[in-house]
Amino acid sequence: MPNLRKLNREKAYAKLLIAVGCASLLQPLNADAHRNLARGKADEAKGTPSVYKTPKTSRLCRQTSQYLTMSDGTKIAVDVYLPNTFKSGEKLPVMFEQSRYWRVIQPKSYLKFLYWTPLSLYRSEFLKHGYVWVVSDARGAGASFGDRPWELPPLDIKDSKEIMDWIVKQPWSNGDIGLIGHSYSGNMAEFALMNKHSGVKAAAVLSSPFDIYADVLRPGGLPLQPFITNWMNLNKDFDSNILPRNLKFLRPLLSHMKPVDEDKNQRMLKQAVAEHKKNSALSAEKLNFRDDSPFTATDLHATKTRDISTEFLRDRYGKHFEALGVDPSSPSDYWKDFDAAQVPMYMSSGWLEGSNSRAAVNRFLNYTTPGSKLILGPWEHDFFNISPFTRGGLSRFRIDREMLKFFDHYMLNKNSLAHDARVHYYTLGEERWHGSDTWPPKNNPKTLYLSADKTMNDKVPANEQTAIYKVDEKSGSGKNSRWDCLLGNVLLDPYSNRKSEDKRNICFQTAPLTENWIVSGNPVVKVFVKPNKEDCSLFVYLEDVSPTGSVNYVTEAQILCGNTLSDEQVQKYKTLSPMRTFKKIDYKQFAPGEVREVDLEMFPISYQFKKGHRVRLSIAGRDRNHFKLPPFAKMSDEIEIVCGDQHASQVCLPIEANENAETITLNSKTNSKND
Repeated sequence: MPNLRKLNREKAYAKLLIAVGCASLLQPLNADAHRNLARGKADEAKGTPSVYKTPKTSRLCRQTSQYLTMSDGTKIAVDVYLPNTFKSGEKLPVMFEQSRYWRVIQPKSYLKFLYWTPLSLYRSEFLKHGYVWVVSDARGAGASFGDRPWELPPLDIKDSKEIMDWIVKQPWSNGDIGLIGHSYSGNMAEFALMNKHSGVKAAAVLSSPFDIYADVLRPGGLPLQPFITNWMNLNKDFDSNILPRNLKFLRPLLSHMKPVDEDKNQRMLKQAVAEHKKNSALSAEKLNFRDDSPFTATDLHATKTRDISTEFLRDRYGKHFEALGVDPSSPSDYWKDFDAAQVPMYMSSGWLEGSNSRAAVNRFLNYTTPGSKLILGPWEHDFFNISPFTRGGLSRFRIDREMLKFFDHYMLNKNSLAHDARVHYYTLGEERWHGSDTWPPKNNPKTLYLSADKTMNDKVPANEQTAIYKVDEKSGSGKNSRWDCLLGNVLLDPYSNRKSEDKRNICFQTAPLTENWIVSGNPVVKVFVKPNKEDCSLFVYLEDVSPTGSVNYVTEAQILCGNTLSDEQVQKYKTLSPMRTFKKIDYKQFAPGEVREVDLEMFPISYQFKKGHRVRLSIAGRDRNHFKLPPFAKMSDEIEIVCGDQHASQVCLPIEANENAETITLNSKTNSKND
């Protein structure tokens, strides 16, 4: 007989969680927030891309799971989902996903009626439209055996080939494969392209980093902590068959790893989890520069998997591959191999999910395969709507249908992309989707110059001036930022307290705008700084100040200023602005009294500043919530920002071209101080 007391307690807890979630959505919002729940506006598909909706061929699915034995003897857990309308002898296209975490997130038994379809943003929609879905636990993860010597090890590539070889031989497969993955799984889909498998027709890399050093470990050369530590703890928990500690409030609702069908007593699952203890943790604290190597760490376990992975890197890079630092484990170092597969790729990111929007843009700039696409939308890493002008909660835009449209075109020959642009992006404030063949879209760059009186306008100050900023150690970006959603913590009202945070920063702003400005692209900031010690860090925020004085976050950039640009080395991949190497040799501390130009490319954005609003540039020397200070330099507690004459500190905004609009101007007669 079931334990009714326990069941009722869990049901009550589930109701409580739902109630808390609803309350969090309906609670009064911070005065700085623009969101207006009463209006009920949502981030639905208005404009382009068009909504894609086709008749369903199935509503339910059949799920089976098994172990596949790789050529080196390692058992990999694989689930196969078939539409319930599948008939014997029928052959269907297959979507293939590799998971670093658990291939299936199972609800508790009393909640399974809520999840008759696989718990995923994408799987259900594909199964309802005639696709088979195959998902595997990566080697050393989930119910799979083996270990992971470091993250994104080369053996994942070999495993993906063997699984795809198995897929095309199955009676339900027509031989066509689509690769897809979100976050870490997106990188695994990308690496699977290295096999140049004849069955792969298209791929989607969603919300995934591109350059592991610049996007994850050290954005701007600064340690992204505590994220790295929390991420490693999350990996350890998942690999130990524990729902991660940051998601522990869901433990009464979700079950543990799913064993394969043949493992009735979970004996094999326990053996697999035991092998995961050999997984090596990333020694991120020692990776200060790009050429610091994660492969020479003394805490890496000596395993067969490590030996094979090391041999792969030695064959590719030479016997001294460790000297290359982080790059041999980064997708950005393999992009030419991915591109050589000539598989159309859909690259996707939300505006506020760590560095992933920049990563998606950089992929789009480098991959040459015809038919590849880019989408940048109003969501964070968990697909919650982040537009400050519409209601919160899950995005109403159907990214699953957008992916289905892409794969239908290449795998079912439906010509579903016939009228689509190469790039789709959502403009916050305007609340519309747009199409373009390029990123950034056509624009008229507008340069605003900083003045010592804390204003910005389109004229360079006549004389050189200095604005002094005393660094506030408590300055931060809060706990609802683009960095906080990367491990499953949703953003309901991101950056809601910028007005109070800006009191710790030095701010420059325009007079009220006389026209609407739509900024679409990567704003670029150039500041001339004179720190009072060996080095300084800059955190630069682009913000929108309303006539009522509320402040809304738009985008940001950060940099450890000692990382200089190198004139001698060719960039490994294309970027919109010159990229630093972040190598030890190009790190230069400041000389006493030195004034140095520092350029920062901000994360991509499309945002409408409305008439009457002001554009603000807020500069901080710390982000206590997300970035640690580097251990190898004395960091400044006072920074002089030099403006005018030969040191024209400025921000360049990519303002969308509007042939019917008047010339964009500032109302210089209006008082430009804070409301």
